[in-house]
Amino acid sequence: MTETSSDLGPVTAFHLLSARRRVAAVVAVEEANEPISSGELATMTAAAEHGRPPGRLGGRSASAVKADLENDHLPRLVAHDVLRDAEDGYAAGANLESLLSIVDTTVERFGGRSPLATAERQPGDDGPALDGDG
Repeated sequence: MTETSSDLGPVTAFHLLSARRRVAAVVAVEEANEPISSGELATMTAAAEHGRPPGRLGGRSASAVKADLENDHLPRLVAHDVLRDAEDGYAAGANLESLLSIVDTTVERFGGRSPLATAERQPGDDGPALDGDG
């Protein structure tokens, strides 16, 4: 059973955001003006993980990241309606804003800068409160 906005709690939110690749997917989709494919998400994430621009990355790295996103991370985000399958990729689900709000509220309460402040971060960057590899 999928959770709705009203029952996506902090424990679920932090579980969903405990992996850098899930954070990267959420941030990239949140910033996009249109659905973004798993291939594009993989390229952006792999490039950020290797500290390279997306155009200067070998295909093997992006392929491995794409498989990981498609087999693990994206289905979890879709199952909780954080992302939704769109015709041309992934788009924001009903719980995306709730998820980001929970994280921002928690970071505010305990001090520090939000790891999801996307103006200066790239998908795949580590955030101070979300350091898990899960």
